[in-house]
Amino acid sequence: MAPQTPSSPLEINRDDEGISFGRYRIFPRLRILVRDGVKLEIGPRAIDVLWLLVKADGNVVTKEHLLDVVWSGVAVEENNLQAQMSAIRRAFGADRDMIRTELGLGYRLVKKESRQPVSDAVTDRIGMPLLPTALTRLLGRDSELSEIRSLFDKGRLLTIVGTGGVGKTRSVLEFAQRLAEQQVHDVRFAEMAKVAEGDLVEPTLANALQVPSLDARYIRQAFGGSATRHSILVVDNCEHLSDQIAAAIELLLQNSQTIKVLATSQEPLGIDGEQVYRLGPLAIPPTNVKDLRSALQYPAFELLVERASANVQNFEVDVEMANAICHRLDGLPLALELAAARVATLGLSGVLAVLNDRFNLLTAGRKTALAKHRTLRATVDWSYHLLDAEEQLMLRRISVFSSAFDVDAVHAVVAPEAKDQWYAVDILGRLVSKSLLILDLSRNRPRYRFLESIRFYALEKLADDAELAAIMKRYATYILTAARRANEDWKTLSTDEWHLTHAGAIDDIRGALDWSFSNSEVQAGTSILACATPYWVQLSLHDECRRRISEALERFGEKLSPGEEMALQAALGTALSWAVGPVPETEKAWEKALRLAQSHEAAEIELQAQYGLWLFNLRAGRFKASLEHSQEMLRRATEVDDFEAAAVAQRIAGVSHHFSGSHDRARDFLERSLRWFQVNRPPQAFRFGLDQSVAAKSFLARTLWVLGDVDDAKRLAQAAVSEATQLDHANTLCCALAEGECTVEAFEGDTGAVCRATSILKQVARQHGLGFWDTYASLFDLWAAIESGRLVAASDIAAVVDAVTSAGFHPKYSNLFSDILLAARRKGWDHYALHPISEALMGGCDAEPSWADVEFHRVALQLDPPLSAVGFDLWNVLADARAQNALSWALKIAVDLVSRETSAETSRNAQRALIELLQSFSASSRGRHVDAARLLAQASTLG
Repeated sequence: MAPQTPSSPLEINRDDEGISFGRYRIFPRLRILVRDGVKLEIGPRAIDVLWLLVKADGNVVTKEHLLDVVWSGVAVEENNLQAQMSAIRRAFGADRDMIRTELGLGYRLVKKESRQPVSDAVTDRIGMPLLPTALTRLLGRDSELSEIRSLFDKGRLLTIVGTGGVGKTRSVLEFAQRLAEQQVHDVRFAEMAKVAEGDLVEPTLANALQVPSLDARYIRQAFGGSATRHSILVVDNCEHLSDQIAAAIELLLQNSQTIKVLATSQEPLGIDGEQVYRLGPLAIPPTNVKDLRSALQYPAFELLVERASANVQNFEVDVEMANAICHRLDGLPLALELAAARVATLGLSGVLAVLNDRFNLLTAGRKTALAKHRTLRATVDWSYHLLDAEEQLMLRRISVFSSAFDVDAVHAVVAPEAKDQWYAVDILGRLVSKSLLILDLSRNRPRYRFLESIRFYALEKLADDAELAAIMKRYATYILTAARRANEDWKTLSTDEWHLTHAGAIDDIRGALDWSFSNSEVQAGTSILACATPYWVQLSLHDECRRRISEALERFGEKLSPGEEMALQAALGTALSWAVGPVPETEKAWEKALRLAQSHEAAEIELQAQYGLWLFNLRAGRFKASLEHSQEMLRRATEVDDFEAAAVAQRIAGVSHHFSGSHDRARDFLERSLRWFQVNRPPQAFRFGLDQSVAAKSFLARTLWVLGDVDDAKRLAQAAVSEATQLDHANTLCCALAEGECTVEAFEGDTGAVCRATSILKQVARQHGLGFWDTYASLFDLWAAIESGRLVAASDIAAVVDAVTSAGFHPKYSNLFSDILLAARRKGWDHYALHPISEALMGGCDAEPSWADVEFHRVALQLDPPLSAVGFDLWNVLADARAQNALSWALKIAVDLVSRETSAETSRNAQRALIELLQSFSASSRGRHVDAARLLAQASTLG
């Protein structure tokens, strides 16, 4: 609903004019508020604020409008408004939820109609409803309440089940309150959590119903009246005395046809005719949601933010942090409420940082709450102590699983001695029934998983288990078997199938590695690590892979078999390639992996190593060496009839030709590779670290731009990004953004497009520890800042130069530094910070040809003093560009010639060269340099 801005909210005609809303009446001129005829003490400012909300008739009133009208244009802080809102809520008491905060917008008033008195006959028979009053509004349960209503209408007993802290009591009270307000139900409430003995169950229920006992004659006498009006008994927290409560409720239902029962429990009561509704946690935003308005559509996020806002003045929401907390707490309402209470002292970042110690953190419960709901630990304690010994044992031991698990995993790790195959199934079923495990039936095999808070509690209990060492050893063995299976499946399953089958086990891979290496189980740890490459590649966890493998090689390298060392060195090379860049350690890892692979005739590792060494040499500026590795890869792939690897080798050969200045050959190789991938979709898209089709399109886009096909280059770069986004693979997306879209848009000088794409590149790279792409993003950021005319500190330039140098990123890999050097010259900046780059980029001693040498020489000749090699001038550079068919570079050179030549003859020659070049471009071609050249040619002709 759009925010309202009333035209003249404080204009009234009479002093005693007032407006009623529910139980309240407001007299704005007299600044009086009454409830049920009794005046409430509330300040004049609060009355003025409330009057604006009343006049808005349920619509949102913006904060700006409230401040402007109530304070008459006087500049005041927003906390003044928040103070008045707090005063209004205090005055409303139990009706405080009539004032709704609409985050990012303002406030609105939700009116409640006054309740009519219950008839005397009903009052005499059963009394007024005695439901606890909620002090906050229920969030995000509308669909659940609708489903509860549908079930409740079909029978006489409905039990709401769910784990402790999921909000069963709050949801049931809201539902019962709505029934009471309809005035066709008499609602009574029995709180059973405080009842410790079975003998007290029947007296407690009888007291709630206001009858002497549950004796049949009393029940029939009290509830044998009108069959059209039902009495509803809410029985809360039944799990600890479920047998006695079930018997009492069954007796009650048998002796009255007009009583209906609504119960809450962590497990069903097991009574004939019972309907069960399982209440789950609140919905959580997806992890990629960054927008506040979108995140607030999810009730878990809304609950955390609203409760935190109530405790913190001027609360600023960091969407990513708040969402991370929601995920860590599984959307569990009680945990979110307790976390929100800690935000006032720790902030969102502090709460997120200490969630591993959540049972000490989440102790800020309400003093008025039941003891079992005052802290998260108390809630889980209550549930745990209701289990029998077998159930407690199983709950403790299955907590070793970080991810979802199946019955086979339980038999292998937790209960290998159980001869009865149904033993584990039976106990797991009981834990699901008691809401301590979640059963997932969406796959071929049923799988079980914990809410994270329950698992943390069970892990604490497991620490004291006498069999802990044996359990963990079986766990590591089981995870090793699973990792080997995942490694084999990676060669045959499609990406989506592999991800669905195996990706969820990443936390168990981590858990098994951590335990193995910290408990001297080196063989198990290194074996798991050697099989884990698909996880790091699929999930773009290259920085984590680098750290784990580097540590393992340093500590246990001498104990590794050649096969294990080969696998680890290959995995380390992959990780370093993406997490850091072409640093010496990357080359060393790949060379070791290649030697071991060749000596053991391990074709797959050999192909991976040739690919890795190609990538290293390419980024290090050794373009000739990179081409040699691509050719070796093609040779080996052909020998072993690996057609996919051969297509990849053609793709990387095309990239090497592009960087060597052979752009036509590059186009041929890249298009040939693309045609293969369009016809043949390999099962594992990320076998060589990223999707090869997307990578081919990204590099082909920049090649097409150099060749003068500007429009096709931009379309292909955008298509690559779109395709990478659909794949949901971080490394692939970074490649499409950096090598394709960012590079092509930088060629075109579109700083806005580069900034937008770089923002995504930086975010994805940092989220997944992809250091090379993060370094590349910093270079694009610097380029965009300087090209936009923004003042950039010398220290910021030096920081980027240092990052690029530290990553082993050769300046000739990108043309961005040449643009930066030109901009620095135009602005008269000190070149000192750029000196290491200018020497590498513009010097003439480097005999190896480069993809953009002609552009580097063009720029060098514009610098003062010129940094180009002796013997070069613009006409020589133009000839070289034409020889490479690098039409876009040639066009920029021709524009410079027209602008610089002064003699009549050379000026005419330059104009002819420009016009001749423009004829090589399509008439429909559009681009920054093409358009500028056409305007210059037209002006020269007219002149």
